[in-house]
Amino acid sequence: MKKLLTVTLLFAIAIVNAQEFSYGLVLGNSFYTIANNNGTNAMTTNDYSTITFGGYGEYNLTNTIGIKADILFAKNSFAYYSTKQPFDMNIISVAPNLKYDFGEVYREGFYMLIGPKLSFITSVESEGEDVKDSFETFNFGAQLGFGYRVLKYVDLQTKLDYDLSPFFKLDNGIKSSFFGAVVSANIDLAKLFSN
Repeated sequence: MKKLLTVTLLFAIAIVNAQEFSYGLVLGNSFYTIANNNGTNAMTTNDYSTITFGGYGEYNLTNTIGIKADILFAKNSFAYYSTKQPFDMNIISVAPNLKYDFGEVYREGFYMLIGPKLSFITSVESEGEDVKDSFETFNFGAQLGFGYRVLKYVDLQTKLDYDLSPFFKLDNGIKSSFFGAVVSANIDLAKLFSN
């Protein structure tokens, strides 16, 4: 086990030190609302936005194409439409996106992103009670976004996302899912620490 851990650690250090790999912090805001199928309101949004934070890793495969994956944490608040019962949901999302960079040098200009989003609901509370069992704890979605390197170490980025699977489903077939956008600043720690 120690040998496997040592090899894994050496491999991780080698990747981090490679020029093609970058990593950093993500700080931003998630703007969201709820899509209810059949045009019926099962859930409604309270705040429409929440602070979002996390980290990212990026690897460029060519001079224009790379993989940029992020792990983000957000807390969404919403209410059951008919009774106005409030819910607070903590969500961790993982998004491995394909990145196309339009700049002459990778990571120094405008880029676009597309890919899946995997969401894991870690907790749901309503009026002080744990009600996580009433919700789907794993959700699958899609993202489309763009960004631009505005400073030497900072990208401004926007990603539109839509959950393809519902987080809440009533017995009558009505399903509720999130859609919205994440607007963030991505701070390139690999470049910051390499200088």
